[in-house]
Amino acid sequence: MRRVDGVVGNVDDDPELADDVAAHEQAGTLETVVLDDTDRKRSRLRVTTEAGTDLGVLVDRPELTAGDVLVLEAELAVVVAFERREAFVVDLPSAVAASTAVELGHRIGNQHWDIAIEDGTLYVPVEADRDIIEDVLGPYLPAAATTRYETVDAERFVDGDGAPVNDDHGHGASHEHERSHEADHGHDHSHSHGDEHSHAHE
Repeated sequence: MRRVDGVVGNVDDDPELADDVAAHEQAGTLETVVLDDTDRKRSRLRVTTEAGTDLGVLVDRPELTAGDVLVLEAELAVVVAFERREAFVVDLPSAVAASTAVELGHRIGNQHWDIAIEDGTLYVPVEADRDIIEDVLGPYLPAAATTRYETVDAERFVDGDGAPVNDDHGHGASHEHERSHEADHGHDHSHSHGDEHSHAHE
């Protein structure tokens, strides 16, 4: 096992580092560590890259972020990626009442669930039984809303500082209320994966 003490940097924050990683990718010497939502928050972890390199990582920041570089040497670079996550997806109607946005944010915040909103579409990662998610949110969805399940990039639920979009203490809801007010266009992703259960809420 190879020991890694800290993160070299992140390709999204350092153009020079991004160029170095791109050069390794072109040369075939770039390896990727794919982490789930639990492992990315650990301060110490043992991981294996997709190419089979075994690493013991001491994380020198609150949590790992997609694009973090763990190893950068002449013959090898290792970068972090996140495992894709299943999400409960709600396509909201073009006009969403403020009271509806507040109620949805409140319900999601109470469950300590992460949330993301993009172009009028709400994403909640599936961290509970599907029936529970539908029972919690279903009664508060607008009549014209449709829902489905989709596998999405985990980065969708992480802000620019690497923290969950919801602060995971039930207080992220007010932040999402503001984002919900901004949602003014429904959006259907044609690249959905996995099991879909589209249906309109009466």
